[in-house]
Amino acid sequence: MKRILYNLLENDRSFYFYIYNTFSFSMLLISIILTIYDEFYSFHSEIHHIVLKIELIVSGIIAFELIGRFILTENKLRFLFNPLTLIDLLALIPLFQPFRTVRFIVLIARLLRITYRYRFFFEFLRNIFKEFGYELVFVFSLFFVFLFSILLIVFSVEYMGGNPNIKTLFDAVYYVLITATTVGYGDITPVTQFGRLLAITLGVMGIFLFSLITATFSTGFFQYVSMLKAGMFSFREMKNHIVICGWNETGEVLLEELKKYYESRAEKMKPVVVVTEQELQPREEFYYKKGDFVKEEVLKNAGIEHADMVIVLAEKGVNLSEDSIDARSILAAMLARDLNPRATIILEILLRENAKTIKRKRIVDYLIVDGEIVGFMIFNYLKQRDIPKIMDLLMNEVDYVELRVEEEKTVKEILEELGKGYSVLGVKRGDDIILLPDPDFEVEEGDILILVRKKT
Repeated sequence: MKRILYNLLENDRSFYFYIYNTFSFSMLLISIILTIYDEFYSFHSEIHHIVLKIELIVSGIIAFELIGRFILTENKLRFLFNPLTLIDLLALIPLFQPFRTVRFIVLIARLLRITYRYRFFFEFLRNIFKEFGYELVFVFSLFFVFLFSILLIVFSVEYMGGNPNIKTLFDAVYYVLITATTVGYGDITPVTQFGRLLAITLGVMGIFLFSLITATFSTGFFQYVSMLKAGMFSFREMKNHIVICGWNETGEVLLEELKKYYESRAEKMKPVVVVTEQELQPREEFYYKKGDFVKEEVLKNAGIEHADMVIVLAEKGVNLSEDSIDARSILAAMLARDLNPRATIILEILLRENAKTIKRKRIVDYLIVDGEIVGFMIFNYLKQRDIPKIMDLLMNEVDYVELRVEEEKTVKEILEELGKGYSVLGVKRGDDIILLPDPDFEVEEGDILILVRKKT
């Protein structure tokens, strides 16, 4: 149940998320448009019941999302007092009611809800305008200049020519747009020769300009999607994401485990950007940035300056020795540390002798030597056959929780407050980790308690 709700409401890398949110966004927008119309004109009595049914559907959608997010969230109390929850509760109230003040408040809440809950639509459009802004501005400017000029000339010519159907500027606007789109209802027609000439010009130029706008926008859309697939897009503005430099079998396992972890917690997965020169097929688990990860500009385009974590994998290449692979990995880690001192950096290398240099210089936060863990597992299997099984259980059946301690207490007191199901693996104090502390161990303010519990 949680997985379904997560994929519908939170997982913006899921196909079902976009299908559902497109539907809910459309329904919410319809309700806002109908409310604004009703505020100024009011609906005919014969279709009023249809509008009311649409309102009930929209309220039902908001209620479903509110309950779904309440089920998904870990901290129920914080969710209830979140300002966004308050906006959802206000937006839940049906708009068509006699109290105008309440209607206005609900309308504002729904407008705020659209701007926040469906911000990925606006981000998508913003990215298209950002990449192809010059072309779009040029086309719209050309469109505006032509129509505005013709509008003023048509109004002047036809009004002075005694056209009974063009008495105001709005009449001229209506006529120009209807003619330019080649709809031509015939309710307004030119009465002067010059007006007819302008109508011909409007028809021809209208086809050209509207086609140009459609072609420019659709080209921008498809080029944007193609750039994403080809790894040409820049992620400089992305924040708090994970950057993976290089690609190998470890990356595949890592992404699978990340996906399982976030799905098990019903949380939104952090964005992942993979930087490699390899040709990768587009996948929902990550964004693809094609380029050499030992080049500073490529790393910047992957948004490494704002990344939360950087993982450098030992990417193998043609005619590259193990030493060369490690050298590239170490250089990438050094560049990452220089560009983002705050990020957690994990480095995978192939040769143990290179690990000593890295450990001495403290470039990375965590170092993995390829084959070392496998060798450790095989050795422990020879020594004690149950250890690999225990390790497997720890990796697959256990959740790890970090808890920052706000006041001085013993481990026993903290466990009593948390209740059953938790065990203490260690206490992180500064850069040191105290493993398996005794129940009477005093945990100081600012320490981080590393807890384990069985996955539910």
